[in-house]
Amino acid sequence: MSAPVPVVVLGAGRDGLRQARLIADCAALELKAVVDPADSARERAEEMGFPTAGDVEDAPAGVVAAVIAQPATSRAPAAEEAAARGWATLTDRTLAVSLRDGRRILDAFDRAGAPLLVGHHRRHHPAVAAAREAAQGGLLGRLVAADAVWLLRRPDDERSFAWKVRSGAGAALTQLANDVDLLRWLMGEIASVSAIASRATPQSSETDSAGALLHFSSGALATALMSSVGLSPWGWEAGTGDDDEIARSGEDCLRLVGSEGSMSLPSLTYWRHGGAGKGDWTRPPMRLSLPSPMLDARAAQLDHFAQVARGEVEPLVSGPDALRTLAAALAVEESARTGKVLAPDPDRPDAWEPTAASIFRNLSAPDPET
Repeated sequence: MSAPVPVVVLGAGRDGLRQARLIADCAALELKAVVDPADSARERAEEMGFPTAGDVEDAPAGVVAAVIAQPATSRAPAAEEAAARGWATLTDRTLAVSLRDGRRILDAFDRAGAPLLVGHHRRHHPAVAAAREAAQGGLLGRLVAADAVWLLRRPDDERSFAWKVRSGAGAALTQLANDVDLLRWLMGEIASVSAIASRATPQSSETDSAGALLHFSSGALATALMSSVGLSPWGWEAGTGDDDEIARSGEDCLRLVGSEGSMSLPSLTYWRHGGAGKGDWTRPPMRLSLPSPMLDARAAQLDHFAQVARGEVEPLVSGPDALRTLAAALAVEESARTGKVLAPDPDRPDAWEPTAASIFRNLSAPDPET
C-alpha cells in the first residue's frame, strides 16, 4: 500500500473544516495543517484537533498537495501559490468566479506542471458513474432531454448554512453550477443557454431562485431550476445525504430521458419498454431499480485526489473541463441579467471586462484640453 499523501487545507471556514474531517478519515491522505491567517479560524480548527498554520510558509515540511477551500474570490492567488510550490491541488467547489481568474489558475498549473483537480464532487458519486455509463452506452437510446432541480429552503440563520458565497458569486455559481456541470458530464457540451432569475420579494438583496434552459450540441435540451426559498425534498444533497447540514430525503432530483428509456438520480430508477416492438405512450413502461450504493462523493473525491497527486490517474475534473462548466454557469448568470440567449465560451472575456478596459483606457488617455 502506498504511503499517505501529505496535504494541507487552505482555509478554515465551513468547507475547509469539512475537508479536514474527511481527510482525517482518508487512509490515502495525511493532514499536515489547516492554513488560515485568522486567529479565530485556526482556533476553531484546533478545537477539532487539527494542526494549524497561519501561512503556507509555516506549513510543515514534506507537503506535496493542497486542498483550496477559501472563498472563491481569493482562490486564484491561493492556487497560484500552490502551483508555484509544485503541489497537486484540489479546489473545493467551482474553479473560480470569473473566466479571467479561471484562465489565470490554469496558466499557473500549466507552467508548474502540477496536477489540478476541480471539486465538482458529484461526478464521483457511483450513481453518476452508472448514469453516465448508461447514457454513453446506449441504454437510454438517443438522449433527448433532462431536468435537474435544487429546491431547498435555507434556514433563517444563515450562519448555519453557507448557501450564499459572500464573495460576490451569484446563484448560478453556488448551486446551478453544480447542476450545470452534472448535466454537461452526462449530456455533452452545451451549445447555448437562456435563463431567468428572481427574488422572493422586491426588497430582497440577492437572487434566490433561477432557472436555465440548456441546448446541447447533440440537440438535446435540459432545464435546471434552483430556489433557496421553497420547501421541498428535492435537491442533490437531500437526495444523497452528501451534506450533513441538509436533511436527507432520498428523493430524486435529476432525470435523463432518452428515445429508448429514462433514468432518475440518485436512485437509478430506470424506465424502459418491456414488451415486443417499440415502446410509446400507448404502452406502460417497465420500472427497474438499479443498485445505487450509498457513498460520500466528497470522500470518494479525496481518494481520487490522492491517486492524482501520486501521478497514478488523470483528474476526473480537469482545469480545462471545469473552465467550460464555469463558462456555462457565467452564461446562465449573464442570460438571466440580460435576457439574451448565449453560447458558453471559455475563451471570451468576462461580461464586465470590456467596460473595465474602456474605463482604464479613458483614465490613461491624455486630456484633450491640455
